[in-house]
Amino acid sequence: MRKVLLQLLFISGISIVFISCEKGEEPFPGTQSVEKTTIKLPDAEAGPLKTLALDLTPGISTINVIEIRRDATTAADLAKTQVVKVKLQNALISDPSAGAINELPRDLYTNHPDNPFDGQYWTVTFGPGEFVKHLKINLDPSLLITLGKRVGLGFQLAEAPGARISNALFQLGVEISAKNAYDGVYNCTWTNYHPTLNAAYTGSTTEIEMHTTAANKVKIYWPLAGAYCVPSILSGGLSYFLAQEPEYTVNTSTNVVTVQNVAPGATTFYSMATGFNSRYDPNSKTIYAKWGYSYGAGGAFDPANTREWNQTMVYVRPR
Repeated sequence: MRKVLLQLLFISGISIVFISCEKGEEPFPGTQSVEKTTIKLPDAEAGPLKTLALDLTPGISTINVIEIRRDATTAADLAKTQVVKVKLQNALISDPSAGAINELPRDLYTNHPDNPFDGQYWTVTFGPGEFVKHLKINLDPSLLITLGKRVGLGFQLAEAPGARISNALFQLGVEISAKNAYDGVYNCTWTNYHPTLNAAYTGSTTEIEMHTTAANKVKIYWPLAGAYCVPSILSGGLSYFLAQEPEYTVNTSTNVVTVQNVAPGATTFYSMATGFNSRYDPNSKTIYAKWGYSYGAGGAFDPANTREWNQTMVYVRPR
């Protein structure tokens, strides 16, 4: 089966009202407002889900999972100690629209002493003069690639005595993953062939992500589709096949690349195109791959049956 993409853009507006008082006027008793310090999660401005991709290094590391900021209205407020309670709210990552992210197993991490956890809430304390704090956990990133699934944690600002919690930036889901040398955001330029849905062997360019699945393996994720899949042109438009999740393996000695379908319950499996040098170029950080299925005898391209992709993926930035 194949799936066609739809996108929807939400636009919101903010109105600001200014109130002034002329010099010499006597303020009316009880009309002056006292603004409180605001506590917020600044990363929530970019959306309800943040991806935290950690370097694939063995051993326990202290990880700053979320940033918490206090916007004090006066120097006196900033000089105070501020306690913030952060709730574990995994509904933020279990939403199907987030792409089936599972809770990070409790036995893979420990809570940092800077922010103790009571089973429901972390306590984060701003000292006098501090306006940024991080909620931290202790974790071995190399263990993440053994899970075979997406994991993360959800956070919600719950209490901030003496301050106000932002109405818009109060909760955030965080996907936590490890990344190897091939992990990152890439520009993918491709053509693909299908005997009935794209016999002209056309293609396009799109931004994709490579997610680490092992020390020398990455799995392609297409943000536009919100899924692990291979970008394709089918029936003249951007599309992709369900139950196809290509994983790219780089031979660390030769840089030769092979591709295989690792979708759960997969029944379609790939072969590399003969006569093409599928490889990783470490100097330009580019992946070249040509592969498909339903080839003819000896791996020959069969116009009546073969499905094939020819991809050039150029590294853009870390994810």
